[in-house]
Amino acid sequence: MKKNGFTLAELLGVIVILALLMLLVFPSIINQLKEGERQISSAVESLIFNGAESYIADHEDLYPVIDTTYCLTLKTLVDSNDLKEGLLIDSKGKGLNLNQKVEVKIMNGKKSYRMNDKCVEG
Repeated sequence: MKKNGFTLAELLGVIVILALLMLLVFPSIINQLKEGERQISSAVESLIFNGAESYIADHEDLYPVIDTTYCLTLKTLVDSNDLKEGLLIDSKGKGLNLNQKVEVKIMNGKKSYRMNDKCVEG
């Protein structure tokens, strides 16, 4: 008489092999997810900085290109249509606080941008 099915030893062997594969693969999956979050964050930051650059270019009378620091809130950029509010999401998929500030530092004609909630115009 022929038996159909697997023995307990065969099933345990398959389970052990699958567990070992998961131990090897799981860390790389987690790293890929974290890298994806970082890429989303950098893409959103890039959008914010481009919006700030556009805003300053459109308002040269208020923000002359001299050696100084300007602070812009995300709300200012959204209100001026230089940013779309729906695009401003963090790595967890939640909307960013529109009271966050972008620091635009102009030195020797070159602009640098960074997110800085404590920035003060100087």
